[in-house]
Amino acid sequence: MLIEFKVTNFRSIKETQTLSMVAGNTARDKELDCNTFDSGIANLPKLVRSSVIYGPNASGKSNLIQALAFVERMVRESAREAQVGEPIEINPFRLDTTSREQDTEFEIHFIAENVRYQYGFSLNTQRITSEWLTAYPNAAPQRWFERQYDVKNDKYEYKFSSFFDEGKTRQARAEQTIANNLYLSVAVQKNSQKLLPVFTWFQKKLNYILDMQHLGTRRTSNLCQEHEGKFKVLAFMNAAGIPVKDLQVDRKLITLDDLPEEFPDEIKQKVLKDLDGEVSYRTKFIYMASDGVLVPFEFSDESDGTQALFAFAARWLDMLETDAVLFVDEIDTSLHPLLVHHLIKLLHSSKSKAQLIFTTHDTTLLSQRMMRTDQVWFVEKDKQQSTQLYSLADFSSRPNEAIEKGYLSGRYGAIPFLSELNFHGE
Repeated sequence: MLIEFKVTNFRSIKETQTLSMVAGNTARDKELDCNTFDSGIANLPKLVRSSVIYGPNASGKSNLIQALAFVERMVRESAREAQVGEPIEINPFRLDTTSREQDTEFEIHFIAENVRYQYGFSLNTQRITSEWLTAYPNAAPQRWFERQYDVKNDKYEYKFSSFFDEGKTRQARAEQTIANNLYLSVAVQKNSQKLLPVFTWFQKKLNYILDMQHLGTRRTSNLCQEHEGKFKVLAFMNAAGIPVKDLQVDRKLITLDDLPEEFPDEIKQKVLKDLDGEVSYRTKFIYMASDGVLVPFEFSDESDGTQALFAFAARWLDMLETDAVLFVDEIDTSLHPLLVHHLIKLLHSSKSKAQLIFTTHDTTLLSQRMMRTDQVWFVEKDKQQSTQLYSLADFSSRPNEAIEKGYLSGRYGAIPFLSELNFHGE
């Protein structure tokens, strides 16, 4: 479960921006208490099941999800992929002289295996400059470890808490952590059981979709290889209004015949070697005709919307079944607004502790009494072209206020400033 995410000096984000999933307690929002759930952590308020982010094009909505994706990749891959001396591909805010030279910083507050954690790190293109982890196994905070780069002496200083009781191995792992590695990643790679739940949360519970239009179907096709998995996908498609009766998903190894004819033979051989036993899928949708005959349709015969829904199915089902967190950028680019409404209602009425955070331009969500004020976020750029993130809950709204109308009229900001075309430079 996600509690809060903070990011500083990343792409269009200059000052610290905070996305919170903590539920408020306004009178207007009490009517939608089903949109929240109890975290199971003592003294922690309820969390919201979903959050939607609005804002004009190029305001930085996508950069917030890009920041989350960067953190997830660093945790999963830095110990495995980064080589000594290899620069870190990080982009600070570049429209300010000071920011260009400052570190980027991330902090994420979450719950894994019924324990609350705060994990964060700062970095530049050359190295991780600081890293820290605080755990709350018994309500009181325990700073398990802290890592800080000492510029003057050109070395890292580590502080370990007695609560982080892994003996001499914790220091040995620190010595094996190079400048562009996260200590968390290295320690788990070296079999740290204490940090495994933290790493596993990033690896299995934190998911994102940066491009809905090019979302592959491999996950859903693979899920359909199992009878139970196919049944769930069919139920998902049917619930979304697609009356498909069955799915035929054939799996086969990729061979030379599957590669484009125009590829030179040597390129084909290299591609095949790199694929190393990868499989391809051929999916057919089976519908029932009016006379009761089952008729197969090739996947390519389906509409773009149906194809997108099929590709999205595995991500959605995994989110619900594993209580995962899913970030989706521009969810409405591939899914019809009414379908998005339907999926959100399903999430809000579920018993799952899954969470969905998504960006969209579909303002009808604001007029359907679907979202609490603490679930609605806005993004806009200030005069320095720096992204600012703020919540609808920051505004004093009446219980029956027309939120959609207010947003489109500019009451909450985060809308595009439009002007007439000027071809004369006047």
